[in-house]
Amino acid sequence: MVEKKPEHPRIGDLMVGLKEFPTISREAFFHEAHTALEKAQENFLAGRSRYRTLLVEDDKGQVVGKLSPMDLIQGLEPKYTNVIDPNRLKFKDTMYVIKSMKQKVLWDKPLDNLCQVAQHSKIKDFLKLPTEGHMVGKDDFLDDALHRFVVERHDSLFVVDGTKLVGLLLFADVYSYISNKIKESCTAG
Repeated sequence: MVEKKPEHPRIGDLMVGLKEFPTISREAFFHEAHTALEKAQENFLAGRSRYRTLLVEDDKGQVVGKLSPMDLIQGLEPKYTNVIDPNRLKFKDTMYVIKSMKQKVLWDKPLDNLCQVAQHSKIKDFLKLPTEGHMVGKDDFLDDALHRFVVERHDSLFVVDGTKLVGLLLFADVYSYISNKIKESCTAG
């Protein structure tokens, strides 16, 4: 009797290539980024695109990051990222931190300056570049990525092949894969 060995999928098996995502230049202004995110969302909801993640490119056409609605909103208050690295923020009592920051005038009522920010800020002014904890290798095992998703609560991870960025691993795809494995193992008996 031959015993079936468990599968060990690689990240490259589930990643999505960069060409599948809409892009925007890091030189684009805030209002252009807002429009591009809105269009990506509309295309996703209408079934014209499988993805609503917006990738950001440098002047050479190389992807340097991704832009989400949360990134855009954080761009309304750039002082925040000068004080705290949001990728490393691990407080249990975040309300204490928020109240403290408001007292120190870190939030300058960003909604009051919305039009000014939208006209004068560029994506490069508030784009968070991917950190080492936000990247996985194409040939790494899926288990490695799963730990990063759970611990760091990312919605996607950048996939590299050596030093070259080649795609994104989306949490939704990993969840779907795991969900199917749970169904298979529970019905297998």
